[in-house]
Amino acid sequence: MKTDSREQRFAVYQHGQVELDGPVDWPAGTRLVVQPVAPPGVAPERAGGPVVIAGFGLAGRYVADLLDHGRIDYVLVEKNPVTVETQACLGRRIIQGDISDEATLRLAGIEQAAILALTIPDEQAVLRSTSLARRLNPDIYIIARTNYTSAGIKASQLGADDVVKAEQAVALQFYERLRSRLNRQP
Repeated sequence: MKTDSREQRFAVYQHGQVELDGPVDWPAGTRLVVQPVAPPGVAPERAGGPVVIAGFGLAGRYVADLLDHGRIDYVLVEKNPVTVETQACLGRRIIQGDISDEATLRLAGIEQAAILALTIPDEQAVLRSTSLARRLNPDIYIIARTNYTSAGIKASQLGADDVVKAEQAVALQFYERLRSRLNRQP
């Protein structure tokens, strides 16, 4: 039985090899499409400033890791004082505050930023931040996280360029894993 392996993985190219971010169960000979995100030192697609990452949970950490690999400048905005202190000690640019507060957005440099990654799980804060950021910087690329599709639609209406909807991501994971399992059945 032929399986379709379209799950997305991140990787890093170094020393002439592409290294995936984790193990895979792909059969030998699986063809891959390699698409560079950004060569080291190259600014994001919408050049003009750094990236603002709202939240340093798992999603925010993945975004920061991707930007670190591309050597792209960013600033973190986080509410948790322990996380702020820890990341500041590690040398990360981080601001303690509420991303949906105009003063915090301005302190993070939203007016000069190229990208705003709203990775926080608080949909209401994401919606307020999206609207406010779009007003403060009409050219910024905004990627927002929502739990539900309905909030994702609202985020798009408020100016988000892309929206990651948790319920759709979960549905896709169920589909992919069950499809993979059912394709292995005799």
